[in-house]
Formats: sequence, C-alpha cells, structure tokens
Amino acid sequence: MEKKLKVRQKYFALNELRFSIAHLVLWALLSVAFFTYMAIEIGEKIERSPVYFIIVVIGYALIVIILTLVFTHRFLGPFERLKTELKLIRTGSHHRRFHVRTKDDFYLRSFITEVNKVLEGLEEITGSKEELHKKINSELSNIKTIIERKEISKEELTEAVISFNKRVEDLLRESTKNK
Repeated sequence: MEKKLKVRQKYFALNELRFSIAHLVLWALLSVAFFTYMAIEIGEKIERSPVYFIIVVIGYALIVIILTLVFTHRFLGPFERLKTELKLIRTGSHHRRFHVRTKDDFYLRSFITEVNKVLEGLEEITGSKEELHKKINSELSNIKTIIERKEISKEELTEAVISFNKRVEDLLRESTKNK
C-alpha cells in the first residue's frame, strides 16, 4: 500500500506543471502540423524551388518565435512582478501579496498561492514580534520608574527585575502558543 502511494506521489504530483508542459507541447504540435499541411498544399501549387524552401524555413521560424514569446511571457513574465513585490516586502511592507493574471501559467498560480500563505504567516509573526516588543518596553519603563525613585531598596529592585523576567517569559510563552 505504501509503495503504491509513493508511485502515485512520484508520477501524479505536480499536475499543474505537467498540464502546463502538455499545453505547450500540444500548441507546438498543432502549429507544426498545421504549417506542415499548409506547406504541402503550397508545395503542390508552386514549383519546389529555393523560394518554397525559404517560405517553409521562415514559417517554421515564425512558429518557434511566436510560441517562444507567448509561453515565456506566461511562464517567466510574472517573475519580474514577483521580484518587484519581494523587494517591497523586504523593505517592510509585509501586508503585500502576490497577484497573478488569469493567463499566467497554472503551476505558477498554485506556487503564488502557497507563497501568499507564507507571507500571511510572516505578517502574523511580525505583528506578534512588534506587540511583544511594545509589552517588553512597557515593562522596562516600569522598572526604569522604580529605579529613578530616590528611595529604593535592593529587595524592591530585585523583586521588580524578577517580576519583569516572569512577565517576559509569560509573553514569550503566550506568543509561541498562538502560532
């Protein structure tokens, strides 16, 4: 049973990527088949000469160029946008999310969905960290106020520091529990 599961994972994983590649291959085959048919039809009507050869070569070159432009735009075009978004996220805009166009590649769309989930987690962690930082600063302000009093005993200060340490530990435990 476990062996069958591994086989399924090996051959049936990455369905979106396989579909994208199959889509590319299908369009390439259909384009070449159509142009081959057209080339045969043209070849029957005109004499096979260097002009005919040039037309066929230019036709196949156009197919390759057009398919390359279309599919690289669908596969690679979004990466430039993602790169720009990542730069903005690195500068601190953790609320940003990646967006894909409807004509972008299927596999890329599923990848971006997963990346957006990671970004949501990052934003949550950042928010928790900032909240923890505020609470610790508040506790430190309380200790500073105690220290600034002129008449403070060593026991009071020790008690304040122990209380601060306990409060920080509680805050850390609370922040890790929420994840």
